[in-house]
Amino acid sequence: MDYELSSLTIMLFIGYFCLKSVVCEESSHILFVLCLSIHVQYLSISVTYFAYAAWFPWIATSSGYLPGDIPGHALPLLLIAPPFAIITGKMYNMLRKAEATAYHRIWYIPMLFLLLYFVQVYFYPVSEKDTQVEANLMRLILMICAFVTYSQLASAVAQSSKATEKKERHIQLAHQLDLQRSRTDDIEIHAEEIRRIRHDHRQHIQVLKGLLESGDTDKALEYLNEYETSTAANIQPALCENFVVNTLCRRYEMLAVQSGIEVIYKLKLAQDIKIAGCDLAVIIGNLWENAVTAALDADEEHQFIRLYIQEKEGTVFIRMENGFSGIIYQKDGQILSTKSNRDRTPGIGIASIKSVAASYGGIAEFDYTPDIFTASVLLYPGR
Repeated sequence: MDYELSSLTIMLFIGYFCLKSVVCEESSHILFVLCLSIHVQYLSISVTYFAYAAWFPWIATSSGYLPGDIPGHALPLLLIAPPFAIITGKMYNMLRKAEATAYHRIWYIPMLFLLLYFVQVYFYPVSEKDTQVEANLMRLILMICAFVTYSQLASAVAQSSKATEKKERHIQLAHQLDLQRSRTDDIEIHAEEIRRIRHDHRQHIQVLKGLLESGDTDKALEYLNEYETSTAANIQPALCENFVVNTLCRRYEMLAVQSGIEVIYKLKLAQDIKIAGCDLAVIIGNLWENAVTAALDADEEHQFIRLYIQEKEGTVFIRMENGFSGIIYQKDGQILSTKSNRDRTPGIGIASIKSVAASYGGIAEFDYTPDIFTASVLLYPGR
């Protein structure tokens, strides 16, 4: 087995299908564990051969079976396998938590080290008496270097994954901060508008007072009609009673319409529901952002967004439908982001929506057909 490359292929083939039949892991994860397991076996064998060559040359040169082979091979395996099993498990868990498609081929590295091992075996055979100590020492060093490389690699991957997750969290927090700033800006604009109306109101009162004092009621009525028409034209009708939903929908609607996306509403949501404004901002803001981004990539006939919000019997139901390109990336049941800077990682916006929904005892589900992506959120404000 130590000298035959075909034996390694058979071991990997059998081991892969045996593990695949009993565990729900990706193929890349199984291959990574198998390669490290074979490394541990060959590390133990290298220790045995080195000990033979250095201190028991009569055993190393013997071609037949010797009773000393039993403890000679068993002891290193029993001593080395448990600690390296722990090391392998830690490395595997670090890589498994990374959840990045860029690391799915990381099993190539232990496989390359195995090939280097066989190259060393064929070019420096341990059967040559004069090179037994050197050859086995080289094999031993090669196996140790391999595990040091894996450990550093797994640590680097884990750190990179944490850095990416932290960056995405900062992006999400910045997005929520922008939503809060937008809400503050709208409040300030609204307050300024009220101050202006109050100021102008005094002027209108003076005009009407003068017309009525002079007995010209027809002119006074005409002036009131003009004032009413002018005021109605400058005030944009509210989509619903809830200020947060109304503000976000108006802002994203403007962006969508400017991009040629058709927007359809059916909103019914009161202001005094027991849902925090910041939580509503997270749900509605992320739904809008994802919908606009997806609709922009859709065919012209599918560039639309339909938003339905209904409050009934202590529940709030939110449903957003939008056209999209028909391309969906998934991993372990999670929808992956298609944004250029996300590298096919789970969408932060979707995770935030699910988290907020769960905090109100509700659920958030995402479904799609070849042309339409649908997000459904159910909330229980009283919980």
